[in-house]
Amino acid sequence: LDKKSDFFYDGGKMVRPPKERVRASMNGILSEINSWKDADFIYLQEVDVHSKRSYYTPEMQEIIDAQKDFPVSVFGLNYQVKFVPKPYFEPMGEVKSGILMFSKYKITDAKRISYPGEFPFPVGVFFLNRCFTISRVPYKGKELILINTHNSAFDGGVLKKQEMEFLKSYLTQEYAKGNYVIAGGDWNQVYPGFPKSDIAQYEESPVPDNFPENGWKWIVDQQNRTNRKVDTPFIKGVTYSTSFDFFLVSPNVEAVSIEVLTKDFEFSDHEPVKMKVKLME
Repeated sequence: LDKKSDFFYDGGKMVRPPKERVRASMNGILSEINSWKDADFIYLQEVDVHSKRSYYTPEMQEIIDAQKDFPVSVFGLNYQVKFVPKPYFEPMGEVKSGILMFSKYKITDAKRISYPGEFPFPVGVFFLNRCFTISRVPYKGKELILINTHNSAFDGGVLKKQEMEFLKSYLTQEYAKGNYVIAGGDWNQVYPGFPKSDIAQYEESPVPDNFPENGWKWIVDQQNRTNRKVDTPFIKGVTYSTSFDFFLVSPNVEAVSIEVLTKDFEFSDHEPVKMKVKLME
């Protein structure tokens, strides 16, 4: 969804941008990702494998093929529907999509973990099966635990509450082993302390403070927003924007810096976020 796009499920009219704009956005995203040479890990969400909405562009494979500096990738499928019937005048059709993570370092184990809960029938048949991936990187006799998440949207906060409670057990168990934990992605909820006056009606409460317990830290760039509302094409200074994309780190991880790489939503309705951390001994 480039800056010229709106989206029917968020109050707009468009199902998908024209094919040439989808291609241009994909090229822009590839160029942006390829510029992150100094990164150790990359988390991505909403990466299509074979979807009508992106004209069956093999996004996952294109991104993997372009990442010569990142020998390891982890993919978790979270949306696989043969035919989405809405909107009725122009159905969204087939969707196969998921979350993708890259690493410069060896990963000894990776799993896709399904979140609990789903929308009631028949809506649930056509919605995402939300998940996170958990990847393990050896580090000085312990493990760095990398969690890439994409939480529920349009759920009234009900499913996200279940998801966060479910995620808590994984986070606390890994930290109790002495491991380092970094969780990030599209949480589809704002961070603790997000200005209440800026919370739009379609957003629910912020992620829980002191989650999963005291000492854990939400790492956010409070000066810049990461997600825009897509009820209309983007107009800088006018279009409502919020922050759904940030990180959660365990007490033994020190955040050195966090920065939203502002692109004015040129190629996506989300902005990339860069974090630098130090693992404490």
